[in-house]
This record gives sequence, C-alpha cells and structure tokens, in this order.
Amino acid sequence: MGRRKLLLVIIIFGIMVLFVSPLATNAPMPADKPVAAPEKTQDPGEASPSSPPLTEDPAVLQVAAVADEDGMALLEQQSAKVSAVHPEIRVEWQRIDPGEADFAELSDELDGADIVLLPNEQVKPLAVAGSLLPVDSAYPGEALSEQFGVLLSQMKWNGYLWGVPRDFDPYVLVWNRNVLASARPDAPQSIPSGPAQWAEWPQKLAEKGVNASWLALDPSDPYALLAWIGEVTGKRQDEWLEPAEAGADAAWSSQSYEQALTLLSQQRGGIALASPGGTFWTAFAAGQYGAAVVRNSQAVKGLAELPASAASSLRIDRSAWETPFVWPNGESFVLSAWTGNEDAAMTWISEMTGRDQQSDMARETGRLPVYRSLYESGAGDLPDLSGAGAQRFPNQAPLSVAPDLPEKLRTLGTLLKQWTSGTPVFAEWKGQWATLLAKAENDG
Repeated sequence: MGRRKLLLVIIIFGIMVLFVSPLATNAPMPADKPVAAPEKTQDPGEASPSSPPLTEDPAVLQVAAVADEDGMALLEQQSAKVSAVHPEIRVEWQRIDPGEADFAELSDELDGADIVLLPNEQVKPLAVAGSLLPVDSAYPGEALSEQFGVLLSQMKWNGYLWGVPRDFDPYVLVWNRNVLASARPDAPQSIPSGPAQWAEWPQKLAEKGVNASWLALDPSDPYALLAWIGEVTGKRQDEWLEPAEAGADAAWSSQSYEQALTLLSQQRGGIALASPGGTFWTAFAAGQYGAAVVRNSQAVKGLAELPASAASSLRIDRSAWETPFVWPNGESFVLSAWTGNEDAAMTWISEMTGRDQQSDMARETGRLPVYRSLYESGAGDLPDLSGAGAQRFPNQAPLSVAPDLPEKLRTLGTLLKQWTSGTPVFAEWKGQWATLLAKAENDG
C-alpha cells in the first residue's frame, strides 16, 4: 500500500515537470536596453528652452512734455511703470518750459519727437498744420465714452481725434474767510455774487479799514482774467472769444460784462498781480488778499502745504463749475506726423492715460482725471462732477474751437500785461480787443 502511494506521487510529479518545462523554455527574453539618441549639436544662434527668448531691440520713443520740473518728474515715474509692463518700449524725455510752449516751439518739437504732451488749445492748430497723426486707436475699450465733452471737443477735427486727454485743471475762486468776515460782518461767510455785489467788495474793504487787496490775479495768465469775468457775470468764460452773434459782441454790449470790466478799470489799484507760488499762500492766509483766481491744482496744493490753522482761513469756491462752461485747462498727448514708431507710441499713450495713471496723477498734483467713472466711484478727494448734466461743465463744448484760439489768447495776454502796467486806458484796451476779434472773424 505504501509503495503504491509513493509510485502515484512520482507519476504526478513527472507530469507537472512535463507541463512546466515548455513554459520555462519559451519565456520571452528581456528587451534590449534602449540606446540613448546621439546628443544634438545646438546652433549657437538658437536659444535654449531654459533661457529667455531673444527679443528685438526696443522701440525708442522721443517724448517732449510741456511741464514744470515737478510735473516732469511725475511723468518719468509713470513712464517707468509703463516700461515695466512693456519692456519693448523705451522713452527718452525732453521738457518744454510752459512759458515757451507757443505754436512755433511746439511745431519744432514735433519735427524730432514721436509724442508731445501739450495744452489742449494747441491740438487743433497743429492738426490743421499737418504736424499730427490721428490717435483714434489710442482710445482702448471704453476710454472714448469715459471722456468729458469739454475735453473731447478740443481733440476733434475733420472727423478724427488728434489728441488723448491726460488731465484738466479748471479755475476756482479762493477766499480768505477772515477778510470776508471783517468786510461783511452782517454776512461773514457770504461770497459776493453778481456785478453789483462785486462792485461793493472793494468799497467794503476800504470802509472797514481792511488792509487787503480785493483780488489777486496772475499777470502771466490770461485765462485767470477770463475766469474772473465769468465769476462776476455768471456767464460762460468763453463768450467774448467767439466773434459771432451773442458771442464776443456780448462782452461789450451786455451790462454785466460792462460792469465787470469797468470794475477792473476803476479798482485797478486794489488788484494784486501775483503768481500763486512761493510765499503767495502764506501771505494769502495772513490776510494780504481777500480773493484770488487760481487753478484748482494750485489751490489744492497751496492749502495742503499750509499749517492746518492757516489753511482753515481759506475757502475754495467751485460754484462757477455749475455754469455751462469754464476753461478746462487740459493737457493731452499728441502723435507727431513724422514718427517712425506709430504702434509703440499708440500703446504707450494708452497706458499713460489709463485709469491707474490718472488716479496717481490726481493724487500727486491736484489736477483732475479725465475718466467719468473715477468721479462716480468717489475715488480720493475729487470734486463731485459725477452728477453734472449735459448742459453743464464739464460736458459742454467751448463756443470757440477755431484753430486761431491760441493766437487770441496770446494777444489777450499781451493786452492784459499792457493794461495792468497802466497802458492803455480802459477804452483803448476795449477797442483793441474788439478790433482783434473783428480781424479774426474776417480772416476766418
């Protein structure tokens, strides 16, 4: 019995060996080890994947700007931010002194520059002269619908846009509260309104023995004179620059204009001819001037630099902005007709007039941004312009959009300097201005 079992085990083991042996002998051979591909010899001019891609040389833009030294420094800072986003664009700057920025100087600059930042009033004359290229494509997205009417109208000519607004800086009236209270104790915080009350203002100062100039004006700024006339009359600040019916003629036939100009003539001795810089604001806070016509940025900056106790004696009045038109004093970027970097210039202008750049500019300078939405969002300490209607500043276009506007203003400035120095007398000054407008109408 035991031998049978042993024999059975041997037989079963033999059968298993017969089945397993073929499987073992037919097992696949291990595959050959992959052979490494020969290393490719790299072309010396080809960038490796790990190195940054090679780029073309950056476009070098020549940019000139009508700006003071502080304004130029801010422009360079903002441009550096643009270059960080667009390393393919490099900018070389040149500053133009604001006192030298006439038509001839700007025309010369455009011969060698790609882009110029200049006053809005110069955009149309330079476009008509053939010195500019249209910049419609520099308004990306909703940038065009963001613009105020008063600014956009200064960019348009012949169906195209010739500039991109960067900012604007309308005039305000600043009052010394203490001088007001001393001269008008019955209404210490009431500001003169209309020709009759303005005519009483110098008289009240004299009656109360207040030793202060009744008005401070910058003799180098003809816009300041126009702004004051608008304050007194409550009328548009550009009416008497337009030689048309109910336009410039109204400056000499309207009783309110006549009263305002007569007041200037009769009370010339009480006008302080002073530029709003240096010690101007300290003297103003101390009571040297009763009122002054200055740009909004000058007022904001002037009060900010005073001690709180001194600044509290001054009051900024922007009520004139509720009229149809005040001088915007805007500045815009324009593109030279001789640029060789049009695409790069358009990109750079779009970036330099973008929302963030405008906010920075307003915060640093007090000049106003050109995007409506910045006022609607209540960003910073901006004046409330979000609710301005279609018939109110800054949505109304100027009456005069003729290319000769800068020449009219230059002549007005010359006449203003002559008048403030004592010549000519008022009647002669009035006649010279009327003659100038008549000539402009005939030339047009």
